[in-house]
Amino acid sequence: MGSNETVAQVRTERMATGGEAVARLGDGRVVFVAGALAEESVQIEITESKKRFARGHVVEVVESSPHRIEAPCVHARSGECGGCDWMHIMLPEQRAYKEAIVVEQLQRLGTVDQPVVSSPEFARGHRTTVRCQITDGRAGYRARRSDRSFVADECGAVDPRLEEVLVHGRFGDASKITLRLGSATNERMLITDGAVGGVKVPRDVMVVPAGNPGTAAIHEVVAAKTWRVSANSFFQTSHAGAEVLVAAVSRALGESTGPLLDLYAGVGLLGGAAAAGRVVCSVESSPSSVEDARHNLGPDVRVVRARVEQWMPQPCGTVIADPARRGLGKDGVRVVEGTRADHLVLVSCDPASLGRDAGLLLQHGWRHEGAEVIDMFPDTSRIEVVSTFRR
Repeated sequence: MGSNETVAQVRTERMATGGEAVARLGDGRVVFVAGALAEESVQIEITESKKRFARGHVVEVVESSPHRIEAPCVHARSGECGGCDWMHIMLPEQRAYKEAIVVEQLQRLGTVDQPVVSSPEFARGHRTTVRCQITDGRAGYRARRSDRSFVADECGAVDPRLEEVLVHGRFGDASKITLRLGSATNERMLITDGAVGGVKVPRDVMVVPAGNPGTAAIHEVVAAKTWRVSANSFFQTSHAGAEVLVAAVSRALGESTGPLLDLYAGVGLLGGAAAAGRVVCSVESSPSSVEDARHNLGPDVRVVRARVEQWMPQPCGTVIADPARRGLGKDGVRVVEGTRADHLVLVSCDPASLGRDAGLLLQHGWRHEGAEVIDMFPDTSRIEVVSTFRR
C-alpha cells in the first residue's frame, strides 16, 4: 500500500492497549484499527497516517471473528458513540482480550517474566456515574477521538434510573453534566456547568452547580457500609464494580500484616472496606474527597490532604495505592519505598502505567505476585487491574 492511499484490506493480529486491533499495512507499518477484533480480515479507511504507524477504522468486515456480535445499541452500531467501543465483542472474549493486554504490558514494560493474571466473573452492573456532553439542551456523548457530540436516544450502559434523566431531561445552556446515583439509596444527582434554573428533570433529582456544589452528596452502600460521596468527589463508576474491586483488594491483601496506609484514597472506600480496622492513615489531594474520607472512616484514621508525591511517608506494613491513570511513576514509587512496607496492593486503571510501575518496583526489589483484571467497564476497552507486590 502506498503511503497516500486511504483504504486498505488488512488481517488483524491482536488487541492493543487503546482498544483497537493491531495489523500491518503493505508498507510494513503498524496500523491500529478501531471496530475490529483480533484475527479478522477487514477493509479499513485510514484516518491518521504517521511515519511509523497509522490509524483507521473498519468499513467492511471481510472475514469475521466468531466472537463478533451485533452491538445492541443503535449509537454503537452507527459508530457515532465513542463510549462502548467493544460492544460488538462477546463478553467472555472481552475479558480474555483484557487479560492478554495486561500480560503483554507487564512483560514488555514491567519485565515481569511470567505474570499471573486472572479476571473474576461477576454479574454485569450498570454505571451509576456518567458524564455527558450537552447539545441543544439534550444529553449525549462524544464520538471516539473526536470533539463531535450527539444526542443519545438510549444508553443501556447506565442504570435505568439515570437513563431516564439522560434521555428525557432538558439541560438548558449547559455544555457538560455529570449524573450520579446512589444505587442502594435511590438518590439521584445532576451536576451542571450551566444555569441550574434551565434544567428540567424529575423533582427528586438534586441539581447542583459544578462551580459551587456546597454540601450536596449522595450515599452508596458497599461492603455493607454506607459511604458519603460529595458532588466533586471521585467514586467508582458502578456499584457492582465497586463491590468486586473491594473484594479483589481484600484478596490481594491476603495475609499481609501491620498498619495499613491508603494512598490516593478518595473517599476512603478501598482501605475502609477491604481493611477496616487496619488503616492508620489515608492520603488524598481532593478537598471534597478528604472531607468525605474523614466522615466515612471516622476519628481513628488520620486523613491527610496532600499530593501523594509531595507527602512525607510514614512507616507501615502494607500499602494500598490507587493512583490516577498515569500511575505511581518515580515519585509515587519513592513514597511507597519510604513507608518501608513489604506488601503493596496497586490498583491501576491503565495497563501501560501498570507495566511502567511494575518495572520501577522490580528495580527496587519488589516482585509481582499476581493481578486480577476487574471488568469495571464492560463493553469498553478500559481496563482496571488489582496487582499484588511483595518484597
